[in-house]
Amino acid sequence: MEVMRSGRLFRYTQPAETSQVSQAEVEFAEMVGQKYALGVNSCSSAIMIAMIVCGVESGDEVITNGLTFTALPSTIMRLGATPVLVEATPNWTMDLDDLEKKAAAHPKAKVLVLSHMRGKIAHMDRVVEICEKHGLTLVEDCAHSCGVKWKGRQIGYHAAVSAYSTQSDKVINSGEGGFITSDDPEMMAKAIYLSGAYEARYKHHIAAPDAALCEDAMMKMPNLSSRMSELTAAVLRPLIANLPERVVKYNERYDRVVSKLRTMPQIVVPEQHPEVEGVGDHLNFYLKDVTKEQNAAFIATAKALGVPLGWFASKINARNHVNWRKFGSPTFELPNTDALLATAFDLKMPPHFTNAEMDTLADVLVYSLAAATAPPCDENDETCVDA
Repeated sequence: MEVMRSGRLFRYTQPAETSQVSQAEVEFAEMVGQKYALGVNSCSSAIMIAMIVCGVESGDEVITNGLTFTALPSTIMRLGATPVLVEATPNWTMDLDDLEKKAAAHPKAKVLVLSHMRGKIAHMDRVVEICEKHGLTLVEDCAHSCGVKWKGRQIGYHAAVSAYSTQSDKVINSGEGGFITSDDPEMMAKAIYLSGAYEARYKHHIAAPDAALCEDAMMKMPNLSSRMSELTAAVLRPLIANLPERVVKYNERYDRVVSKLRTMPQIVVPEQHPEVEGVGDHLNFYLKDVTKEQNAAFIATAKALGVPLGWFASKINARNHVNWRKFGSPTFELPNTDALLATAFDLKMPPHFTNAEMDTLADVLVYSLAAATAPPCDENDETCVDA
């Protein structure tokens, strides 16, 4: 409300000390434990700028996940580069054995954009080893990973540059928005100018490198006008501050639902590595040992009972790599990913739901699967009741 009353919605209309965006950058950098943070208008902008400062150019190949959101391959292609898609594991992380194969088969690729899809973390020690072996610069897509930790530290610190989202589906929700983080001062100086800090606007940044690097970037970098607004920053700052306590609540409710789902052997909820501290803001699972008809019945029953599921194999799901071909994404054979997506589901865990509502949600899913897989009644059996 204070920002609205001031009428100053543009971050560069006031000094850094009073700018909501500049303050949010300081707070976000502290939250992730990195030297620099830069607020932008979306995570897609953050990924695009991260790739540019890491040297991605038109005609390059960029290795990335075959299971991620459509914005990632779209952003790679926006730069004139080509995404090279890597298989997913049953735990929804990048298949690092396939990453090794793709890196060897595409030696000209300079960058790996690793998406932590829905906060699921691949084994980061091995990721770093593969990148070093094949000369890949690592960019971490942490869109779904605010609050997620690897070995006790906020994920994102393994990369040269990382990108985060504050879009409405995330635990830090400002409607739209994102952050770029890095410990590399030269890369961050370039990122600041790419984001839209024209002329000497770097002076309006607190979480920024030395002036000499910013002066140099000012004379070299184009302006992509991807800045975060004062309104966005004002909305998200309180959510940065109280994220730790909210993560505890998210995980308590997530465990409550998952404990019920795991009573059904046909429901598989992905497991994280022991080094990971996750955030249960989304429920992801897949079904095993079900037919196509049973899978369809499960979806229909859950929807009828008020739980609309995001089915990854849907012809319109934006996370299904097959659907990316409509905008020219290259075709890769990903049989393991396809098998996973065939019965994979996605459901937000609304933060305003009560424990009782979470219990009902879990009960609906368990019932829907039981109903979908129950054998039909024998017409002569009067004791049998159709699901």
